[in-house]
Amino acid sequence: MFGVYQIPFCVEAKGITIQVVSGNSLSTYTRISPEGKIAKQLGYGKGKVIINPVEPVNLPSEVTGMLEFHFTPVAVRPGSTITLYLKFPVEIGVFVGDDENYTLIDVFSLAKAKYSLYGTPEKGFITRHVECEVFESEPSTEPLEEGVLTLSLNNSSRDWIEVSRAVFEGSTMRLFYGNCVAMTGEMEVLSRAIAVTRIHNTGSKDAMKPAIRVYPTRKSLIPEKLFFVMEYGVGD
Repeated sequence: MFGVYQIPFCVEAKGITIQVVSGNSLSTYTRISPEGKIAKQLGYGKGKVIINPVEPVNLPSEVTGMLEFHFTPVAVRPGSTITLYLKFPVEIGVFVGDDENYTLIDVFSLAKAKYSLYGTPEKGFITRHVECEVFESEPSTEPLEEGVLTLSLNNSSRDWIEVSRAVFEGSTMRLFYGNCVAMTGEMEVLSRAIAVTRIHNTGSKDAMKPAIRVYPTRKSLIPEKLFFVMEYGVGD
């Protein structure tokens, strides 16, 4: 389903139907999914529609821009780096436009959103919460439902540290897609209380396509961050 489509078109997969029916000066966009049905009028008689995975922090209605992975504790020895693979829920964005000028018209997901609090009630963050398994190699996925974060975990402290949380800020996220949906990132653990996370602008495999991002289209006046500092611990 992910890809570029010329108006008019209709595509179906995994119980999802997306179509655009063109008229003389307007087109009608319709999406049917387990969430329900929506329809919108577009001021396009022709043009392109791009369907791709987007940052998994948009539903419902931008409750948070933070994504938190919670997993079985992994003990990392001092001065070492290991690679983990973590699954995350996919949100699907639909953009319409021409050339490089695209507008987001729809976001939906086959995964139900869950939320948590990272930090204290006074100064913490609401996060999109992902309870996930740790994989030693890249797991298979259903791309319309879940993606894979390849995480380089570096313990730069002088102590053995158990890590069971990784938190990322939405503006740092870069998704790529092909046969799967992927993000590639790193987490530098400075102590049991502090770590720095970032997402790289690269896919996990060659020939993966960069996804159009929601963040710049909605928050272009807010400076983008290159990293996020976890100040409330890396474990339970």
